[in-house]
Amino acid sequence: MNAARLHSYNEALKLDEVDEPKVDGPLDVIVRIGAAGLCRTDLHIQEGQWAEKSGVQLPYTPGHENAGWVHEVGSAVSNVEVGDTVIVHPFISCGLCDPCRAGDDMHCLNGSFPGINRDGGFADFLQTSARSVVKLDPSLDPKEIAALADAGLTAIHAIKKAIPVLSPGTRAVVIGAGGLGHIGIQCLKAMTPAEVIVIDPSEAALR
Repeated sequence: MNAARLHSYNEALKLDEVDEPKVDGPLDVIVRIGAAGLCRTDLHIQEGQWAEKSGVQLPYTPGHENAGWVHEVGSAVSNVEVGDTVIVHPFISCGLCDPCRAGDDMHCLNGSFPGINRDGGFADFLQTSARSVVKLDPSLDPKEIAALADAGLTAIHAIKKAIPVLSPGTRAVVIGAGGLGHIGIQCLKAMTPAEVIVIDPSEAALR
């Protein structure tokens, strides 16, 4: 398959021919990538800022905002089937350790992060897990939703923290209507009764 891989820091990705990922375990899911978002983190990775933290060995494939279609599933996967349209949660958690059982999956003791510390979605196919795929309406186009896998979660996480203080009659101010800001605005309108005020120096962004 084709994969856009990082061979050296501060250099452009190179398109390589690599082996397709395989189903190794009963809960593995192989996703045929329909779209992969480009996150600011991907640029930091390319610049080498995450080299020590991720411990990844070059070359490797970035890309942690992914959506597409289920291509293959492990023997124990029951939540999706081949052909389903899915968005891929960026983190793979085990569901069994203490943090996972407490609902804190992002601190999974056995977790991995495709596109950060293992090969990600800038490729034709991605290996992930049943816990990390969310089935979507088949009419949705992956390129319209892939970035929500991370940017969407970031905005929702922030809004959920604010919900307890956003009662009727309150106001919420969003500073910046860019990539994350516009998602935050939509979340505020959908999840709270607050009046939403948006501040941005760009007239185009405010429209």
